[in-house]
Amino acid sequence: MFTKEILQKNKIPKHIYKKKDVLFRENERASSLFYLLEGEVKIYNTDCEGKEFLITKVTDHQFMGEPPFLLNERYPATANIASDTALVYIFSQELFRKFLDENPDYQFEFLKEVAKKAYDKTIKLKSIVHQNPCERITAFLRIHKKSCGIEEHEKTIIDVTRKELANSTGLAIETVIRTVKRMERENKIELINHKIYF
Repeated sequence: MFTKEILQKNKIPKHIYKKKDVLFRENERASSLFYLLEGEVKIYNTDCEGKEFLITKVTDHQFMGEPPFLLNERYPATANIASDTALVYIFSQELFRKFLDENPDYQFEFLKEVAKKAYDKTIKLKSIVHQNPCERITAFLRIHKKSCGIEEHEKTIIDVTRKELANSTGLAIETVIRTVKRMERENKIELINHKIYF
């Protein structure tokens, strides 16, 4: 999408990374937008047992982290360098706005890139059938906290019944009960008067 010349002309900061360097981590506040000119980046999530779930591999001439950057949200995944080296240009909010104002032809191309990724993710979601109970419950707890205006790092009592939790995650109530007990044993949550503290 962007050429090296247009990036250099607009004085976009350039960084050269080595294999296994981290560009951004899951749950970090998105303060930068990354454009991979050369190389390969692995984007993945880590489940509650530490197992990596590969979302995608990004190659030359692609953006990374657009939605959280544009929305001032947190990165939903971790990105690290998969190739020996990678050439990455990094935009701040101010620099990106200035770039688009001064290069209006790129605005529509950027919108198409964002739309394509959103479409691809929707298609992928339709095909996902594997998510273990711990991951489903953890996702529910995070979404519940966010909807209550509670920051990710803050702990709170999640005031829902096991039945509500089962209905929200598509799990059997017996599975929810067993999984919640296991999560407590593994120190992923605490139980206070039978309520989840997360």
